[in-house]
Amino acid sequence: MEKTANVQYGQPGSMEYILRSQIARSPGGLVKMAPGTAKRILEELNFPGQRIIDTSRVYSHARNIVKGDWIESFAIDFVALPDGRIWLVDGQHRLTGITQQEGPTPITIRLIEVDSEKDARRVYAGYDQKRSVRTNTQIIDALDIAAETGLSRNMATSVFESASIIMNNLEPITGSANTRKNPEFFLQNNRIEIVREWAKEAKIYEDIVKKAKNAIRVKMRTTGMVAVALYTLRHQPAKAVEFWTGVAENDGLRKNDPRATLVYDLLARSLVTGSIRQKVQQPAVAWNAWCEGRNLINLKCVDANAITLWGTPLAAVKRTSK
Repeated sequence: MEKTANVQYGQPGSMEYILRSQIARSPGGLVKMAPGTAKRILEELNFPGQRIIDTSRVYSHARNIVKGDWIESFAIDFVALPDGRIWLVDGQHRLTGITQQEGPTPITIRLIEVDSEKDARRVYAGYDQKRSVRTNTQIIDALDIAAETGLSRNMATSVFESASIIMNNLEPITGSANTRKNPEFFLQNNRIEIVREWAKEAKIYEDIVKKAKNAIRVKMRTTGMVAVALYTLRHQPAKAVEFWTGVAENDGLRKNDPRATLVYDLLARSLVTGSIRQKVQQPAVAWNAWCEGRNLINLKCVDANAITLWGTPLAAVKRTSK
């Protein structure tokens, strides 16, 4: 909600001022939250771009309050920005439940001082609890990565989802045992850094993908395709633009041209069939054949074969999967 001219951040009457006053009067941050105050917080202090309310979760919280199962020690978290603004970053469902009560509800408030909006967004995106997991797109929105990198929301999300493959030299890591051994490839901050580091290539690829018809465009945004495309665009930019433009436009490609074979395979193969490794091999096989001037009649993905890319550091490099 936009502030009126006579109610500034941190001034008496502002919600920021009221919230800080409540905390100052309440050792440990335990306060009695009135329904009206909770409503104002949601209207005035909610995180910009906050997720849509899940009514089933609100009902559960409201019912817990009525039944006496409410746990007031579970903190509702806010971030305080240097300019005086305060944003609610965790607890909107609980506060919504409180708005449905007839009297005050005890609740613990925690105020986290941050140095910038970027830090505030990082705090918000970090609340990935079991029952409150942010989707990848919500993480991208929370950190405002699309605007920062100049990518569309969809492409930024696609690169984020491909990040673990890119970090591991295009070799997907699957299975709970292997993912536990390699947590660095799945940490949110590391994946966000990949979006930033590969934004130049991603922007080029995004512009190419826009030329494709919808059916092929969807396939070109999948994790395996994005990972291979970005890698080729970084190490062989001119050839990669020609290759991926041919795939996207799919216009007049000769029979057995590896790009035409890739298009056919993409359209014939279901999104839900095949392993993630095959989805990386699929464009890699076509790329290698095209760069080597070979015809490609059938596109075969063999699990035992190493994933290699012509003209890149992964050319003919033998690696074992983790």
